[in-house]
Amino acid sequence: MADVPPQPPKPPQNLWLAVLPGLLVFSAATGMFIRSSMDTRAAASAFTQPAPLEQPASSGKPAENELLRCVEVYGVTMHTSEDYVPERGGYATARRKNAPNYISTVLRGMMRNNCGRPLPRVEAQLEVTADDGATGLGWVAAGNLAAGQGGSFEKAWMGRVTSYKVVRVR
Repeated sequence: MADVPPQPPKPPQNLWLAVLPGLLVFSAATGMFIRSSMDTRAAASAFTQPAPLEQPASSGKPAENELLRCVEVYGVTMHTSEDYVPERGGYATARRKNAPNYISTVLRGMMRNNCGRPLPRVEAQLEVTADDGATGLGWVAAGNLAAGQGGSFEKAWMGRVTSYKVVRVR
């Protein structure tokens, strides 16, 4: 018998079955990447595009005396604490040994927009009275309020506050 020249091996008949899992994984990963890119773009556009503005019932912000009537300040609570820690340069300082306690009062409450139109940056000026008769003025803000919407505020005063009244609203 004569020598038969060697023949190259035949490729397996089912080569495509070996490649199929890789193609499926690649196409699934590509699809997930495209979907997440579209979701990310949609989320980013919510931050970068301005929200549609509500149409006010009338143009402009109401006058101060009208705001005093239509912005409701309610639910104000006063929390007195003897654990106030004074700050110096933006950093809390430790109380010295045998130093007197500092008394502070935190007022927390709500403001509601009953004006019938959206109000940007609602602020109210409060006059507080301490137990020793001293008075003080301070502004509290509830942010942007749509018609009928309420917002919370918080403000701290040194001393024991016993009463408050709303002086102005802007």
